[in-house]
Amino acid sequence: MKRSLIIPVFLLSGLCLAAGCRSKNNVDLSSAHTTGAETMAPETEAETKTETAEEETSQAEGSSRPDSSRGLSTSMETYTSGNISIQYPSVSGLSSSETEDAVNELLKTNALSIVTAQNLNEETDSLTIRCQIISADRQRLTAVYTGELSASGAAYSTAVFYTNTVDMSQAENVGFTTYAEPSTMAGYLMSDGCQFDGLDEETEAAVKEYVASQSMDYYTQLFRQADFPLKGETFPESFSYEEEGAIYFSIPVPHALGDYAIAVFTPETK
Repeated sequence: MKRSLIIPVFLLSGLCLAAGCRSKNNVDLSSAHTTGAETMAPETEAETKTETAEEETSQAEGSSRPDSSRGLSTSMETYTSGNISIQYPSVSGLSSSETEDAVNELLKTNALSIVTAQNLNEETDSLTIRCQIISADRQRLTAVYTGELSASGAAYSTAVFYTNTVDMSQAENVGFTTYAEPSTMAGYLMSDGCQFDGLDEETEAAVKEYVASQSMDYYTQLFRQADFPLKGETFPESFSYEEEGAIYFSIPVPHALGDYAIAVFTPETK
């Protein structure tokens, strides 16, 4: 997926890279873990996911394809006010109308929370957010939000990145600590074996240099505060999601490096 930026990192845009790179040690990642959440192919804008007649026929003929999404539909809604435009998903077809309403309210609230958390002025600031559904079934829905913020008076616009994974049966947020232990992922991030999503060789080297200038404690605390729900009124500086056993998690970096970077942890990187 195309790399983007964490919204809160525009606060870090004035930071400079520390000269030199600290020595990194191999890190024991044996405590890291992932869940076995099923995933579906991403959907495009305005597309609704439904079970097709062909897929149902295939299942009737003995296909091993899971049918956990049977009867579930997703669609895109758009919030627009002044210069603010935010896409967010909604679902239909859950067995309980009360749970369905709660899931949809949670998805909308989280998607729009950036406006109040960042104290944006809908007339003088400009924000455009697009949403992609990474996976959706009756257990979980995972959405990734990307876009651009142009704050009034700012010298440049900043890229925006955040995610939301929702437990569909409980209408609750699923966060980073569900996938992995924060200190273990901090160690992985600062190790030589850390992999990043969508960075060219030069940018990746610069990001690793920046990461080396930080501390394990900083990243451990960052990951403990990652994802929804909001902690008070503060918008998280790190967001994560899981796809096909891999954990994707973002970190803030200086504006010159793209405002944020996304690290990828897979079973192969243990």
